Amino acid sequence: MSTDELYAELKDDIAVVANPLFEFSEKCLKERGNFLPHGAVLDASGKVGLVAASPDPNGRSKSTEVLPLLHEGLRAQVREGDLVAIGVAENVTVTPQGQPSTEAIKVLFEHKRGLVVALYLPFKKKFLRGYSFGQAFTVVTTGEVNAWAGPVG
Repeated sequence: MSTDELYAELKDDIAVVANPLFEFSEKCLKERGNFLPHGAVLDASGKVGLVAASPDPNGRSKSTEVLPLLHEGLRAQVREGDLVAIGVAENVTVTPQGQPSTEAIKVLFEHKRGLVVALYLPFKKKFLRGYSFGQAFTVVTTGEVNAWAGPVG
C-alpha cells in the first residue's frame, strides 16, 4: 500500500489524535505564550487520551527535558496497551518550502501500521497580544517516538 493510500485510509485517526493536541496547544499559546510538549494516544476502540510528562514536580520544566520523557512514556504505553496511534505536539520553528521560517505547532503522528506524518500549524504573535494562525500543512516524515519499532507486547 502506498503512503498516499495509507494516509487516506487513516485520515480519521490522524484527525482524532491531532485535533485535541492543536486545540490544547493553541489554548496554551493564548493563555501563557508557550507550551511544553504533550501527547495523545488512540486505542483500538477509538478512545483518545491526552498525556504529559514533567521531570520537575513544580512544573518548571524545559521542552528539552520533557520531550524525551514524553517519548519514553508513549513507548511504554504502546508496550502495555492496545494502542493504534500516538501524537506529540511541540512548539517548533519550521521553514516551509520556498517560504521564510515561522513558528508553528507541530503534531507528530505515528500509527501502528507504519504511517508517520508531521502536521504543522504556523502562527505569529500579534503586535498587541494574541496570535494569528496560518494554513496548516502535512509532511510525510520519519518516526521520532518509534513506538512500534521493536517487539510490541
